[in-house]
Amino acid sequence: MKLKTLVLASSLALSVPVHAAELFTPTLWAVAPDALACNLTNVGQKTRTVRVRIISNGALLLDSGQVTLDPQHTTDHTVAGPPEGSPIYCQFTVEGAKQRYRGVAKLFHAPNSSDFIAVPAQ
Repeated sequence: MKLKTLVLASSLALSVPVHAAELFTPTLWAVAPDALACNLTNVGQKTRTVRVRIISNGALLLDSGQVTLDPQHTTDHTVAGPPEGSPIYCQFTVEGAKQRYRGVAKLFHAPNSSDFIAVPAQ
């Protein structure tokens, strides 16, 4: 009986989905030629699966899909600001606890310049 219980408990544990958490940045106003970048860094000790979405007025501008992120590495995703400007924010879906990640939305002058605004995700 104990073996049967152990096998059942093990199979149930394997079928439970991995805990996912979400982080969001505040909204920034992006106007062309400026661009918005969403950066997510894995500050944990294990390789994790993450997803980055860039959203404006309820419209999905970019979806990274599932991305494998090694410890101490960053994934970076960018969209151009629209000519008339628009509120844009980042949504990060992460595997495990939020504390294992640092997310940020950054505005910068495209194509190659330094960030002039950066806001952290919570």
